Amino acid sequence: MIRRITAKERRLAGNIYCPYCKPVKRDAVWRKRGFCDKTKDVACDWHSALLHEETTADYTEADYQTWLRL
Repeated sequence: MIRRITAKERRLAGNIYCPYCKPVKRDAVWRKRGFCDKTKDVACDWHSALLHEETTADYTEADYQTWLRL
């Protein structure tokens, strides 16, 4: 579950670069939903698939409705 980095977030956080494109500095466009670390939970368009990985866990129906909805 990822979302696009907004202009406001970019303005407040400063430069946000993709950690997977080092040593080239490429702007990150995507970030994980919720609280995230701007140094590892962001990615450019090329590496956005790496953010989709989720851990499998046993969630109840209430968990899905509360925490996992889009």
